[in-house]
Amino acid sequence: MPENKHDAMAARTKELIKETFVRLVEKEGFGGVSVRNLTASAGINRGTFYLHYKDKYDLMEQIQTEILDGLQKVMVVDISSVELQQTYLDEQPYAPFVCIFQYLHEHGGLIRLLLGPKGESGFPGKMKEVVSESFYKKLFNHHTFENNPSIPKEYLTAFSVSVFLGVTEEWLNQNPPYSPEQIAVIYIKLLFFQPFR
Repeated sequence: MPENKHDAMAARTKELIKETFVRLVEKEGFGGVSVRNLTASAGINRGTFYLHYKDKYDLMEQIQTEILDGLQKVMVVDISSVELQQTYLDEQPYAPFVCIFQYLHEHGGLIRLLLGPKGESGFPGKMKEVVSESFYKKLFNHHTFENNPSIPKEYLTAFSVSVFLGVTEEWLNQNPPYSPEQIAVIYIKLLFFQPFR
């Protein structure tokens, strides 16, 4: 029982550190945050911080890993071309896309911060890598590469990733005016949109 109580206290302390860190990054930018001002703002001593993290870079890395692991999990979904086509025709949200956008909405403030100028510069590349791996698998599984042999795989993947990330970033930057269901419908329309036919 004491172990459970200790674990709960440690989890609360870590959450306090993360929340305080994010708040300071929003205000000062990542470069302006130090362990000293973080611990002072959180009302804890530096020793407590170092029980959980090596330094602010380790803290940032763990926050990013947590967000990206969660994104990777929701993006590993099987896409049915038939169902996707039908939801497009019906102008209905496609459930697997709704799950992805719900996750992005839930963590939107933090993702927006990490992608922006006050975040850590490596995050956009890491997020793009997670999304790229997911789309490559989807395109491979749906024989998109086989059915379009004249287009190199990396270009098909880059195109799919660019559409998704472009929609996501625009949506999150608008703090978002559309619900996950609404943006899922817009995203499907964009997938079928061919302006230069």
